Amino acid sequence: MHIYESKQNLRHSIELRLKSMSDLDRERESRSVCRRLAKLIPENCAVCAYSAFKKTEPDLSILINDLLGRGNEVYFPFFEADNFIFRRAQSFDELKPGKLGILEPQADAKAAAASQIRIALVPGRAFDMKGNRLGRGNGGYDRWIATQRKINPDTKMWGIAFECQIVSEVPVDQHDQRMDGVVTARGLAY
Repeated sequence: MHIYESKQNLRHSIELRLKSMSDLDRERESRSVCRRLAKLIPENCAVCAYSAFKKTEPDLSILINDLLGRGNEVYFPFFEADNFIFRRAQSFDELKPGKLGILEPQADAKAAAASQIRIALVPGRAFDMKGNRLGRGNGGYDRWIATQRKINPDTKMWGIAFECQIVSEVPVDQHDQRMDGVVTARGLAY
């Protein structure tokens, strides 16, 4: 089977798993992920985060409010054409639906300085315990991670997932970027 087909099959399988999750299970796992991350992320460091997309990703809003309250700078993807840059938000109220329906900062919000980013919380469709990540298929995060690592190789890239998104093996291409760890309700692994 061609790698493209393998990726599409895995995306479909994960979609079915996510649809079978109850809202209560989704909420419980999201809270657990937030608790785990709150212990792992140092105070006053710059963090790239995301806002959950249509219940297919752990909701990090509890964590983000905690980070903002303790002085961390938090940045979210802002989509421009086929790429995105991370822009700062000082509260969830600043985030508005963008062209993809994902909450994002305003276009004039402060852009993240790549040299300052210590941790990036990266969503995905599936992850394995080798740190391989399957995205949605447009390569946006892979391009951003590759660029970020060239500028600041010390940035930790942590995949964020529900337990049902962990698989034994994610098919990968040369351009796919590996995570430095994967965080689920059970904690940081890899």
